[in-house]
Amino acid sequence: MNWKKLTAIAMCTMALTGILTGCGSDAKKDEAKDAASTEIVAYGVIDPQISAQQIIADKKGYFKEEGLNVTNKFIQSGGDMSSLISGGSAQVSFESPYTDIALAANGVGVKIVAPMANIGNTQAIVAGKNANIINGKDLEGKKVGIPAGAGVMIAIRNMCNELNVDISKIQFVTLGPSDAIAALEKGDIDAMACWEPWISNAQKNGGKLLFSGLKSYLGDKQGDVNWMNFYTTMQVSDTFLKEHPDEVKKMLTALKKATDFINENPDEAAEIIAKEINLDKDEVKQIMSQNQYAMTYDDKFIKSCDEIADFMKETNNITNRPDFGKYADSSMLKSVDASLVTAE
Repeated sequence: MNWKKLTAIAMCTMALTGILTGCGSDAKKDEAKDAASTEIVAYGVIDPQISAQQIIADKKGYFKEEGLNVTNKFIQSGGDMSSLISGGSAQVSFESPYTDIALAANGVGVKIVAPMANIGNTQAIVAGKNANIINGKDLEGKKVGIPAGAGVMIAIRNMCNELNVDISKIQFVTLGPSDAIAALEKGDIDAMACWEPWISNAQKNGGKLLFSGLKSYLGDKQGDVNWMNFYTTMQVSDTFLKEHPDEVKKMLTALKKATDFINENPDEAAEIIAKEINLDKDEVKQIMSQNQYAMTYDDKFIKSCDEIADFMKETNNITNRPDFGKYADSSMLKSVDASLVTAE
């Protein structure tokens, strides 16, 4: 009799376990289905520095592996991202802290959830072939073409401070990148300051690379420097972060896979990205080789953001300087990989 009771109890337990297992499996399927049914439009830029990871995460299937339905949408200029974010179109986007600081200063709810790459090495200064600029001091009295409000000015200022160059003796001329290249060729300016791919184009025309935010080729300072760390970032609107935290985490997981792929397979990554944004593979590879693709949320990243915010306030690009915590949130990244977050 006891044996029959035990058998009956065991059978009921097995049946109940099967039901609960089935429910758990169904719950997971429903969760994946909900994530996949929510279409996420991720805005980026036709640029291997800003949108490298989002392209790789899409083309290598990392978004789908996380059960996400992500559609990448690319614009020509990162400068247009602010209006898309503030207007509510770009709830998920890839750009830079410059954009986020400007938005936060104007009361727009946006949060950087992770850095993507340090592109300070592609923010640089090129001298004309006949400018005779060898040392930092040689820039005194020279004309330097630079776009209005360009962050690369931070690198110039830090170089001047370290090498005792009087920045007030440098004549800055406001010029866009293409106009600066033409002026450099004509000899109307002695040097130009901007970013890739214009830096490489200027060198192809005979220009001499003087220094970037991370490397110096000056006679009186050569090698690695810390004159400008400049990051690309993933940001989301405050509303999206509140309503879709799981999707944000899954996106970050996919982007971490993409980051690893770029660092482990640089040639293949460059080929995939070049095809997607319709640029020359060798050019994309050359630009990407100068960048540090890493989602590390550390003191260097925070300091860079603070330095940009100070610069923007000083140059009247913003009327008030927002605190870092107003436009950045490390909690999602920390939940994905705590080792990536070493500062708050």
